[in-house]
Amino acid sequence: MMKHWIAVASAEHVAIGRAQGFMQVCHGKAAPLRRLSAGDTVIYYSPVERFGGKTLCQSFT
Repeated sequence: MMKHWIAVASAEHVAIGRAQGFMQVCHGKAAPLRRLSAGDTVIYYSPVERFGGKTLCQSFT
């Protein structure tokens, strides 16, 4: 059964993963990614532009 996920990461981390063909969540922990299955949908929400930064993004990236 297909599931839908919302992941939270900085816009910069989302862009790097997209450009290099991978996704990252939970500061690199593997356990959350093991819950994904082929065909699942993942949407990223980015609260900030850069990890640890103060410039807000507050959008789905």
